Amino acid sequence: MQASLPVDADEGFPQSFRLRFGEHVYRIELYVNAAEETVEKTAAAGGVLDLLGGGPFLVVAVAREEPGGLVPLLRRKAVRDLPCPAGELRLVFREARVDVRNLNGTGSYGSTVLAGVSAR
Repeated sequence: MQASLPVDADEGFPQSFRLRFGEHVYRIELYVNAAEETVEKTAAAGGVLDLLGGGPFLVVAVAREEPGGLVPLLRRKAVRDLPCPAGELRLVFREARVDVRNLNGTGSYGSTVLAGVSAR
C-alpha cells in the first residue's frame, strides 16, 4: 500500500494532521527549522526556502494514536529521498519548498511539500 501524505502547504507551517493508514491512525506534524536571519534574507531575495537542501530544514514527527494516548514513533529532519521509518510506516520526502509567507501563516504562495507513505 502506497499513498501521498496529505500535506496542504497553503495551510502553512507548523502543521499537523491525522492519517489513517492500515489499521492505525497516526498524527503527523511538520515544522520548519530555520534561523531568523536566513528567513529574513530569503524573504528579501524571493521568499522560497528549499527545506531538503542545505541550511533550513523540515522536521517530521509521527505518533500512533492508541487508547492510552499518543505513542511517539519518529522526530527527525526530512532528507530528500531518504526513507524515514516510523513504526509500521515508511515516509519519503521528494520536495519541500516553502515560501516564507507560509511560516506561521496561510495562503497560496506556491509552497509545495511532496511526500509518500507506505508500509514498512
